[in-house]
Amino acid sequence: METILTNSPENSSQKRKKMHLSRLEVSHKMIAFQEILALKENRSAREVASFLKVSNSTMQSWRSRECSREVLPELVEFFSTFAGIEFLQRLIMSAYQVIHFGCGGIRALQEFLRLSGLNHFIASSDGALQAFSVRCEKYIVAFGDAEEKKLAEKMKRRKITAALDEMFRGAHPCLVAIEIVSGFILLEKFTEDRTATTWTKELTPRIEGLNIELEQVVSDLCGGIRACAKELKAEHSPDLFHAQQELTKATSAPLAAQEREFDNNVKESEQVLAKIINKHGEESEQAQIAAGNLRLRRIGLEWRKERRQKVRDAKKEIGRIHHPINLKTGKVQNSEEVSKRFDEQLRIIEECSRAAGLKTSSEKRLTKAKRAFEAITRYVTYFFTMFAASKTEMNLTQDEEQFFNEIVFPLSYLNVMWRRLPKKDKEELLSQKETLERKFRESIYYDRLKDEWLKKGQKCAEMFQRSSSCVEGRNGMLSLYYHRFHRLNTRGLRALTVVHNFHIRRLDGTTAAERLFSSKHDDLFESMVAHVRIPGLPHRKKLQQTEKLAA
Repeated sequence: METILTNSPENSSQKRKKMHLSRLEVSHKMIAFQEILALKENRSAREVASFLKVSNSTMQSWRSRECSREVLPELVEFFSTFAGIEFLQRLIMSAYQVIHFGCGGIRALQEFLRLSGLNHFIASSDGALQAFSVRCEKYIVAFGDAEEKKLAEKMKRRKITAALDEMFRGAHPCLVAIEIVSGFILLEKFTEDRTATTWTKELTPRIEGLNIELEQVVSDLCGGIRACAKELKAEHSPDLFHAQQELTKATSAPLAAQEREFDNNVKESEQVLAKIINKHGEESEQAQIAAGNLRLRRIGLEWRKERRQKVRDAKKEIGRIHHPINLKTGKVQNSEEVSKRFDEQLRIIEECSRAAGLKTSSEKRLTKAKRAFEAITRYVTYFFTMFAASKTEMNLTQDEEQFFNEIVFPLSYLNVMWRRLPKKDKEELLSQKETLERKFRESIYYDRLKDEWLKKGQKCAEMFQRSSSCVEGRNGMLSLYYHRFHRLNTRGLRALTVVHNFHIRRLDGTTAAERLFSSKHDDLFESMVAHVRIPGLPHRKKLQQTEKLAA
């Protein structure tokens, strides 16, 4: 049965087109609306809005939005005028132009002041802005020192894990140390060298001043950092990425070269066979010999492809192994199991390397990688020792300890690492995570007790660190800053550190300092607005010269 439509499209009501008005047009209509109402000609607000070709609901929305802003009334009044709206338009476009396409530094600030027209009210010469930049940097450094001292006094002494690395720009290395969990920068400083003595000399006062204890150090295989960790009585954990990188350097390029060589040989053999067939025929003896050579070379190519794929899969599997829980089963591992699984994958890589006949340099890199994984295995043993000590402090019964090992800690670890997982791994682990969450909710224990265990599990999960990527990323940022400013002096570098610790916020709204000290601090930007003097009025002659140069 066909359905007959009684209402044709011609008879249906037409939808009102959405209005797209600029700020200036909205301001014009709102001012006209208020002036017409002020005439007291017994016109209703609806009639006035209709006269201005605006719906009453839209006009009321504009007025309510104007009145609900949590800013000074004087600013609301100014930005409702024609001059205020034009100034706001110019201000935002100037900011976009400088931030998106500018070079940064004093030159960018000068360009912003000129484009926005604020150079008529703020001195924008090199000298005035240089002095202003110095005042800002000094205040930022003083703010950071004062807040660190205040927060450290209120915080109970705690143990931390730090990632250490060096950034090389200019004549001297820059030592960088970051607390991994909070992202708080402990140290950023250019020094004469990167020896263990220098690392210890620079780190010790920072650790003592912040009321913390360095329990673990994550870094590459640098001897100076390892010696520094030993001197500070901290456990050293080699970064997984650098250990895998040694395997990549040892095998990736040689195996790929062998595969390319055989691939070219196969193509040459195919061309030779085609020529022989054209000249002597497919059944000739020469064609049979050429076809045999082609089959052998194809078999050799397949072997090399398979060998290279085995090495790649083994390196990926090593990354999946290096966790306190088995990602396939969701159960807690032990150091023996981790060591055994490491050895299996390393054995595959060594067998493929021997079969490929790699050079002595590759063998040396493989030996170095094996030493790194031996150190990683020792760290895993250390972690499980500390993990067992943490459970002992909790005074759990046998059933409670089983629940903590099988449900609480695996769930806590997945929660901690979930944000860093790639999309594919999240899809694979999602069902396992949901199962753990369901078992956690349905357990017979009190909610208060489960929350305490979950916090303890999170603390244990955060103690297991296998990457120093945070400090590698910071080194990249410092490198960009160095290129932009052409140098990084002591005060400027310290100011960048304070801004990172006390101003930049994550999605949860917390700064690195708040996460480290578990306490709020004063707002850096608002404090600068209140206490740092901005440049005064420009000299008329210099302003005229600037306008001539811009023209």
